[in-house]
Amino acid sequence: MSQITIFSASIGNGHNEASKALKEQFELQGETVTIIDTFHCIHPLLHKTFLELYLRMIKKTPRLWGRLYRYSEEYSWFLLLDQLGTFFCQKLNSIINKQRTTVMISTHPFVTAFLAKLKKKKNLSLPLYTVITDLYLHPAYVRPEIDGYFTASPHLDHFAFEHNLQADQWYCTGIPIKAIPDINIPRWKIRNDLKLQPDEKTVLITGGGLGLGKYEEILHSLETIHDKIQLLCMTGTNKQIEQKIHQYDSKHRIHVIPYTEQFTKYLRASDVVISKAGGLTMSEALACETPILIYQPVPGHEEDNAQFLMDFGTAVKAEAIEEVTELLQGILFDEKTYQQLVLNAKKLKKPDAAKHIAYVIKQLIRTEQVL
Repeated sequence: MSQITIFSASIGNGHNEASKALKEQFELQGETVTIIDTFHCIHPLLHKTFLELYLRMIKKTPRLWGRLYRYSEEYSWFLLLDQLGTFFCQKLNSIINKQRTTVMISTHPFVTAFLAKLKKKKNLSLPLYTVITDLYLHPAYVRPEIDGYFTASPHLDHFAFEHNLQADQWYCTGIPIKAIPDINIPRWKIRNDLKLQPDEKTVLITGGGLGLGKYEEILHSLETIHDKIQLLCMTGTNKQIEQKIHQYDSKHRIHVIPYTEQFTKYLRASDVVISKAGGLTMSEALACETPILIYQPVPGHEEDNAQFLMDFGTAVKAEAIEEVTELLQGILFDEKTYQQLVLNAKKLKKPDAAKHIAYVIKQLIRTEQVL
């Protein structure tokens, strides 16, 4: 039996959710799995520094984050993370020894850089697999020490050729998500179970686990919609925005819902989700066959996620706040537009990604043991 250690990072909630989905699938197959919140485990101050820096950049200087992301497509400045990882190899090695780890899985690119440096410096023979939680491929994900890559992107052959990589190390599995409600249950029935109005058009507004969306701006724009609709504001761990929305006076019915384990139920209950373009939220929306309206994705990785979804016809994007209402009305009240988005989601969704990844990794482990 393998001792699997999944290395995550609490920088955005998606990486942890992907890790939990994987853990659940491995345990169903009889494996022993531990999830490590990597930066916090190395030192709480390191975690605090990474989180605050990330939040400050995407809130205060998002364009700078986007420029760094684009710049790194041509120049390997991200390898500085590997050098930083040198200072923490001893700590990471002690974690691996304590867990008696035989397989390493990373769900965050910064963590992957640290683990790749660890493998190289300590000359470890442990397999290292990385689960990419964005929809688009970027050269910063690549390290020679990685034994397998799991992604939602179908453009594997092109990416591998462009960057001189082994194509057989890449697997188009989708992003791991937890189980979703039965897709055959009508949306009105799920609304009823959640004590929502079952017969009202329902829109979910989310800013990810950290609640970073433009909630007030969006709510204000939706006042111009004539028909009364039901708005589910999923505020994550953002207490400040939760309080502000509670005080918001609207002609629409507003439900404020902080962080919940039932997120996919609310997603499945909704006719449309308005969101940034975080990889986990987008994968869950596809699995729930809920049409996606993207507004103000984080420059860089989320912009690429948005483009990926638009290329496949599973999402529309508002470039300005004035477009949000127009696009939303088109989805809610034009049956042809709505059904086309649902049909495209059916083609692209990968609800069993976690099960697929667990199966492939177990097969790879067995192959390695035979050799």
